[in-house]
Amino acid sequence: MAKRAFALALRYGQAVYEIAEAKDAFDSWLSDLQLLDTVVADKDILFFLESPKIALGVKKEVLGKKLTGVNPAAVNLVLSLANRGRLGIMPDIVVDFQRRVDERRGIAHAEVTSAVALSDQDVADIRKKLSEMFDKKVEVSASVDASLLGGVVARVGDKVIDGSLARRLQIMKQEINQARL
Repeated sequence: MAKRAFALALRYGQAVYEIAEAKDAFDSWLSDLQLLDTVVADKDILFFLESPKIALGVKKEVLGKKLTGVNPAAVNLVLSLANRGRLGIMPDIVVDFQRRVDERRGIAHAEVTSAVALSDQDVADIRKKLSEMFDKKVEVSASVDASLLGGVVARVGDKVIDGSLARRLQIMKQEINQARL
């Protein structure tokens, strides 16, 4: 079921992207989607929206009052998801939409893991190097994993660049074991 829900989120994300593209309104749609994602994460609102006992018109009126300034098409998206019992895919829709917008703008996201906390300068150097490698603007999020022993591991999309000391030691061990044969 999870794969089906994710596939649905991708279809919704694509549809919203196409609507935003037609009006060149990526930033406003992204802002609205993020707000709506926050709103539907509230358990009381979620219960209200998913309740089959509450008429669609009432839901629309309440959301309209609560979400003044939000694109009516975005509110309709939430109501449509609620009527189909699919509000749970809202976070995935937001992530997919953001990914599509970033791709259009030439932005990649890197998850960089190091054995120790990186300084701001280290992050800036890694960002610059990754931007050159991928020919895109790269936004870096850094985390720490002491098991790396040293160095860094960078994940950009489906690419992994493993410059960790743990990986180098593993390679050396394999080479020594092969040399024994």
